[in-house]
Amino acid sequence: MNTMSPIRKDFLASHLRSQLSRLNSILNNIEEERLDGECASESLREVELNLRQIRRLCVECQ
Repeated sequence: MNTMSPIRKDFLASHLRSQLSRLNSILNNIEEERLDGECASESLREVELNLRQIRRLCVECQ
């Protein structure tokens, strides 16, 4: 098992936090009925794409 460099860990952690923040925002908007289903769906697709990119970076680290 290869260990990640501190810079790569910080980079990945920052991007994961960013996606977590976006998911929390989507959830809050849905709960407060400020976001319709189509907008929520598109926002979730964007988060999903970003998470896939983050996962690819993790795989490349190995």
